[in-house]
Parts: sequence; C-alpha cells; structure tokens
Amino acid sequence: MAGCILCGGAREDWLNCPIDAKTLAPTPYGRVTRCRKCGLGAVEPLPSPEDLPGFYQLEAYYTHGESHFQKGEAQSFSDRVRDNLSWRFDKGEPANPDALIALAGKPADEICVLDIGCGHGALLKRFQKLGAKTAGLDPDPDALSHLKEAGIEAHQGTGEAPAASLDGRVFDIVAMTHSLEHCLDPMKALATAFSLVRPGGVFLCEVPNCACTHFERFNIVSEMFDAPRHLYFFTPENLRMAIERAGFVVESYYYDGFLRHFQNGWRATENHIRDGVVKNGGATSAMPPVHSRLETVRLLMETALSSKEKKYDCVGFVSRRPA
Repeated sequence: MAGCILCGGAREDWLNCPIDAKTLAPTPYGRVTRCRKCGLGAVEPLPSPEDLPGFYQLEAYYTHGESHFQKGEAQSFSDRVRDNLSWRFDKGEPANPDALIALAGKPADEICVLDIGCGHGALLKRFQKLGAKTAGLDPDPDALSHLKEAGIEAHQGTGEAPAASLDGRVFDIVAMTHSLEHCLDPMKALATAFSLVRPGGVFLCEVPNCACTHFERFNIVSEMFDAPRHLYFFTPENLRMAIERAGFVVESYYYDGFLRHFQNGWRATENHIRDGVVKNGGATSAMPPVHSRLETVRLLMETALSSKEKKYDCVGFVSRRPA
C-alpha cells in the first residue's frame, strides 16, 4: 500500500463497495483507503487510464444532461413538512459566477473562463449568460457535444493530460467543480490548473465533502461515494492543503448541498445502491442503514444546526494564482 499522494502518510483500510453504484455490476475499484495523517481517501488500486472511459458509458449521467436518480416515493404531507424544514435550515452557498468575475477584476465581456472536467457545461453556461468567453475541457465526447451545441469552446482531455489546443493559453478564471475527485492524479491536475490561470487570476475548486455527517452515515451507498468514477475522497482540510501545495493562495471557501439529503428521490437512489450491495454479498456489520423516512428525520435533527463542515456535502475554495 503506497503512501498518501498529498502528505506521504501511511494509508489504512476505510471503505469497500463491491459494486459500481450506477450499474450495480461488480467492480474491483470499490476499495478505499484513507491516510492516517491528512485523511485523504483513495481507491486502492487505482484503475488504469484505459479503464476510465468505460465508467462513464451509462444510460443516464448528469454530465450528459440526464438525471441518474431514482424517482422515489410520492411525496406525502409529512414529506412536504420535512422538506420545508430542511429548506429553512439550508444556508448553503453555491459557486457564484458574478462574484468570481468581480474577483477577476475585469468586465464580464473581457473575462475568459475554462472549466476542467466541465461535463455538459452547466457552470460554463452561467458564465456565458453573464457575457464571459467560455471554454471547457473534458474527456467525454458526449459531454463535449453539449458544449458545442451551446456555443462553448470545447477541448478533449483531462486535468492530467490537457488538450494540446490549450498549450500556451491562460484564463482569467479556471474552475474544477466536481472533477478533481475523478482524477487519477489530483496533484498533477491541480498543477495543470495552475499553469492555465493567468498570474493574478482566479481558481475555483469544489468537491464532495467526505467529512459531512451524511457521508459518514451512508458512506458506500451515498450518492457522493460513486466509485469507480470518484477516485479520491476529500475533506475541507486536505482539499485546502492540496490547493495550497499546488501554489494557489486561498481567498475564501463555501459549503453547499443539504436539502437534497432528505428528498425522496435522493433516498430512493441511495437505497437502490444499498440493495445492489446486499444482492452482491457485500452486506457486513458495518453496512450503512436503510435511508428510511425515519432515518431521514433523524439525520435532519442531527445536522440542521451543526457546523458547515458536518452539514453540507460539498465544499469549495476560491483561490488566486499569485501575480
């Protein structure tokens, strides 16, 4: 077992999911170890680069513009009450393109934005509406076709192996939202991001927050586990460490992702994964609980007033490349 790629610390067994959460087929890439020193989780062993494209050949996946969530039960009166309560306690702050443009220090129509691992371009379309010039980098041809249809500049590649068409270019804003955890080498991907941000430019990085109570409770059946597409598992502390080691200066951070934990479609999706684990003989004494209505209420009561680190399933950092 190799040392941690971030701090060199020793790794220990942490989680093990015998199936692919989206296909429910057996996978050899569901074992996750965690660094004893910094807490960074990683699939062990990592797949090869040749394996990766097959993980995204799915009937439905959000980067293709199609929801992969289960429908869930019809909403009852008690569900509506619960969802209203969770909405009232949800103070999450999603990534704000207006604020990022202001931080970059130029008029919107002079801003150039690159999203690494952009999927079907949801974030880029928000920048595009504000007048910014937009470009996306992604390995998935289906995702890139969505960009081209939207009039967004498209480049095929990854954070570790960016497209040659990006050689020598720099951008005012570079984003990696829910892509760093998919990388075989997150530190190399961050180095790529650093090279593509102009000096004084802005870098946005958001990943699943594996320190939150929801992930700790449901772990391998959590929507945020998703191995073998997710290969690394971050906490706010070790994500900040990785960003700073790549050379960026952190300016602010934010949390998002709370209300959805309690909705019927989210619960149904996690129970669907859990059923798949049980059918494939993966049930153990450490098996996460069924995400029942009662368990949902218990989770809401526990997290409604907890710290942001424990409450929200995503964490993001806004950083700057030194001028």
